[in-house]
Amino acid sequence: MARGLILLTSAHAWGAGAVENVEFNPAFFPDAVRGRQVDISKFSQGNVVLPGSYRIDIYLNGQWIGRETLSFVAVQGRDSAQMCLEREALLRFGIQVDAPHNQPTEPAQAPRRTFASCDDISSYLPGSSSQFDAGENRLALQVPQIYLARKARGYVDPQHWDSGIDAAFVRYNANTFVTRTNGRSLDSQYLGLNTGLNLGDWHWRHNASFNRTDSTSKYQSSATYVQRELSPLQSQLMMGETYTPGDLFDSVRLRGVSLFSDDRMLPDSQTGFAPVVRGIAETNARVTVRQRGVLLDEVSVAPGPFVLNDLFPTGYGGDLTVTITEADGRQREFIVPFAANANLLRTGYHRYALSVGQLDEIGLRHPPKLMQATYQHGLSNLLTGYTGAVLGEDYRSHLLGTAFNTPFGALSIDLTHSNATLPGHGSRDGRSVQLRYSKNFTETGTHFALGAYRYSTEGFLSAADAARVRDLAIDGGNLEHVSRLRDRMDISLNQSLGNGSIYLTGSSQNYWNRKSGNLTFTTGYTGSWKGLHYTVSAQRTKDLLSERIDQQLELTLSLPLGSRARTPTLTTTAYRGNQGDGERLSLGGTLGERNEFTYGIGASRVQGASTATSADAKYQTSQGVVSAGFGQGNTYRAMSLGMTGGIVAHAEGVTFAPELGDTIGVVQAPDAQGARINGNHSAQVGRSGFAVVPHLTPYRQNAVELDPKDLSVDVELKTAAQNVAPRAGSVVKLQFATVSGQAILITALRDDASPLPFGSDVFDEDGASVGIVGQGGKAFVRVARAQGRLTVKWGGDTEDSCRLQYRLGTGPKANGSARLRHLDAGTCKTHTSG
Repeated sequence: MARGLILLTSAHAWGAGAVENVEFNPAFFPDAVRGRQVDISKFSQGNVVLPGSYRIDIYLNGQWIGRETLSFVAVQGRDSAQMCLEREALLRFGIQVDAPHNQPTEPAQAPRRTFASCDDISSYLPGSSSQFDAGENRLALQVPQIYLARKARGYVDPQHWDSGIDAAFVRYNANTFVTRTNGRSLDSQYLGLNTGLNLGDWHWRHNASFNRTDSTSKYQSSATYVQRELSPLQSQLMMGETYTPGDLFDSVRLRGVSLFSDDRMLPDSQTGFAPVVRGIAETNARVTVRQRGVLLDEVSVAPGPFVLNDLFPTGYGGDLTVTITEADGRQREFIVPFAANANLLRTGYHRYALSVGQLDEIGLRHPPKLMQATYQHGLSNLLTGYTGAVLGEDYRSHLLGTAFNTPFGALSIDLTHSNATLPGHGSRDGRSVQLRYSKNFTETGTHFALGAYRYSTEGFLSAADAARVRDLAIDGGNLEHVSRLRDRMDISLNQSLGNGSIYLTGSSQNYWNRKSGNLTFTTGYTGSWKGLHYTVSAQRTKDLLSERIDQQLELTLSLPLGSRARTPTLTTTAYRGNQGDGERLSLGGTLGERNEFTYGIGASRVQGASTATSADAKYQTSQGVVSAGFGQGNTYRAMSLGMTGGIVAHAEGVTFAPELGDTIGVVQAPDAQGARINGNHSAQVGRSGFAVVPHLTPYRQNAVELDPKDLSVDVELKTAAQNVAPRAGSVVKLQFATVSGQAILITALRDDASPLPFGSDVFDEDGASVGIVGQGGKAFVRVARAQGRLTVKWGGDTEDSCRLQYRLGTGPKANGSARLRHLDAGTCKTHTSG
């Protein structure tokens, strides 16, 4: 009976400086030529590391902490180089090299030695270990907690933040909407732009929109500014058209300078949010979203409920005005509340903001100069204090408040006093008190995201309202044309119930100088039962154009027509409202290997009125998203066409993407056309060897992986994953090394008609290793030339090698899912045989 195939001669962990020795039984690698054996000593160790410097991803106790350049030095008597960990590098990793050794050692454990950079880490930090994977360019360090500096979970040291490269980008959203109704036509074109230019540490941003309706055209800038990170202050500096923070005061648009804390630089911090816009379209409609008169977004939607959850917020507060233009020309407008949450901070942490400039609200004829300052400080685990002031021409206000962390939720209360001097009308004083509450009840599945109530006296004016009243006072107008808020209540609630959840979003507002208030809400329940998805929803909005109250109740049922992937879904909706009762029926689904094509067709009927049909489609590629819609009723016909995407310009060229965020990555993988990023079917390496990672989280670890599934067999990825922690607004570059060459599976025989020895190395004319012989004597090689000579070696002597000629055909190159190229090279001639 033959001996075992493998004998382990050392059982210690394979480390960065010493590799595991493994001994193979040579009887399983016979060579029939002259009774010689194949040289298998090269397999007795793991991946041998050559001396030099390597750029390596560092993992500490399983967590990625950054990327470092480490040196490997030759060691006498070893095939693999020894890694050197410098003291400064270990300190950057958060390892306390000089920490006192107060942990008891086991009897068999060697005493701790003095630090030496090229020694094994376990020799001076007992219980530690290192493991270097040359294939993945990854160093895994295991260090006992006693030697680690205390850091919050998820923290990335600022020294590892990546500032990125110089680049320019633009995110665009273009669509056209055409409707014909009762002999009248309405044409509308929209182009939304979010552009940026990064030069060193400075970032320039310009967000704007172009809108054309019939003969009216307008280009409007929502924000234009330059920004720079001030990491020692954990702050951002912005200059230009910006918005003041809205967490304490109402956010206003300002042309000036702002300096404010950036919570994203801290571990486990909370970032700002943009609200979700929900509504119901009766036909193929056009939906526009504005904030303080500035157009933020415009999209075409199909009949039925719609959700916009990808808005780019321009400030930290300020209600959104949503306008729905139906295919027959009817318009509805309602408000979506946008406010901040309770102002709790961690103990000892502070947050500040300072803005100076000229008020830049839409419609102001005499914009005043303004300065706003706020400060918040965590006094204890239970208490946070905050204050602020606004000083401007003919206006001043100051605020004082506190937030409580109670077992029943987060609660804040603040009091604001304002004084406005109105030319020719004296001055107005007033006060406003505000209560905020938020709580997540995990036991009952209730998330009470925001509850806020504000009451203001008759003389109270916010900075924006005071500027508008001042405008009227200077021009001799009627001051009552500006509505003065008396009270306002906002609520957002989500409650898990059974197999679904209940949601509620609402806002109520009343005014001192207006008889009618404003109550809007959207509520509903969504759930499922045996594959059937259902939603019951109700919506109440007040049309800001006609003061009409719109109320609608809907029941929607959705059922997949089968259990296979990409099975279409049948959806039926019955609704009742003050604009009429009706039903809708639609069929929609996805097509394509990666669901890149989305379609929908539908029909609707309003009782006693009209019927309508509609169709919509969307196709997503690695370079953009194209969408189209069509709707037709008794009195109208509507069509829409849209395209969204992004363009990134960098030193090596221009790369397209279907979407872009504010912090992005550019992947360079030469010849790796078809490789996908993080499994995303829309983020794919193009012909140029570049791809865009559309969304990266700033100041956090981001894993970027290449999926080689659709990669040509003629390209090999040297590493398939990298980690990066980008700075906010940066464009980081991620280089993935590849090896290109035509992949061939060669069959050849030696002079005596025996197969090539298993495990033999294959070299090209330049002496470079291009492959290895596998089972059955078949050699897998990757060559750069269409023809040439290969040398197969299985020993150290001259007679332990042979040469073969190869010539590739002119057939199509293997790529993607094509089969591997096979080649019969005939006889591999030994040197002795000529």
